[in-house]
Amino acid sequence: MSERPSRPQRLARACVYLGVIGAVQLIQAMTDMIGWYSDGGQTKVEQFTDPLVKEGLARGDAETVYRVYLAIVAVVAASVLVFAIYTAMGQAVSRVMLTIVAPVMVVLGLGLGSFLATLLCAVALFFVFQLWHPEVNRWFARLAGKEPPVPVAAGAAPPAPSLPPQHPGPDPSTQPAAPPSWQPGPQPYARPHQPPADAVKILSILTLVISSVIALGCGFYLLVYGFAREALVEEMLRSDSNWMDLGEAEIRDSIQDLAVISWVMLPLCLVATVVATVLLVRCRRR
Repeated sequence: MSERPSRPQRLARACVYLGVIGAVQLIQAMTDMIGWYSDGGQTKVEQFTDPLVKEGLARGDAETVYRVYLAIVAVVAASVLVFAIYTAMGQAVSRVMLTIVAPVMVVLGLGLGSFLATLLCAVALFFVFQLWHPEVNRWFARLAGKEPPVPVAAGAAPPAPSLPPQHPGPDPSTQPAAPPSWQPGPQPYARPHQPPADAVKILSILTLVISSVIALGCGFYLLVYGFAREALVEEMLRSDSNWMDLGEAEIRDSIQDLAVISWVMLPLCLVATVVATVLLVRCRRR
């Protein structure tokens, strides 16, 4: 078995940089969603939503647009982080996906309003081009067993194949007779060996199912919160589910807090779904 070729330093630097940028943007988006109602969070919300409100969009709809934007940034940044790790491991499909997703992360990162984020995203485009450098292409070709042949100089004849030396064999008539081979008797029936269950595959399936259910629940609640918020408050005031006798203001605060939690959980569940899907595809190809 041939040894695995060493990873090019150019590829390692590109994957590390893109992965770090994805992690930074993911943390920043999560921080903005968690600190939505803090003083600093409200300042960022107003900076993003004020231009939309001036264009005629309602304040609540503008905040919904900002929440969707942060969720998309979190999902794309987490995807860049995952694909960067698998690209460094030599996954050709992940390199293609990283090339597609990284520019999307760059465009979305420009909306964060930070000069540092803009500078880092601009440098990220340089490392995207490094993923397809000829040295990196040769490394992926060697991993896939498609290394191009070494070019032969013009006018040089190809070397003739060397034949193994011929040695005269011994005379069969002078060889002693082979002893009779021993044949084992019938063996008792043995149960076939059952391979152990693939823990990664089972864990990936559980993660895929659970994260999909939670993501659907969060998405449904956010739709209700965005389009039927007042009806939800009135229903909770009239129904028997208000066993804590909460007032209207307390109910509004509760459903608002639940909406923030849903905005945090939704991108995390989507990222978990993507990672579980990638792991299942890899397990199936083994």
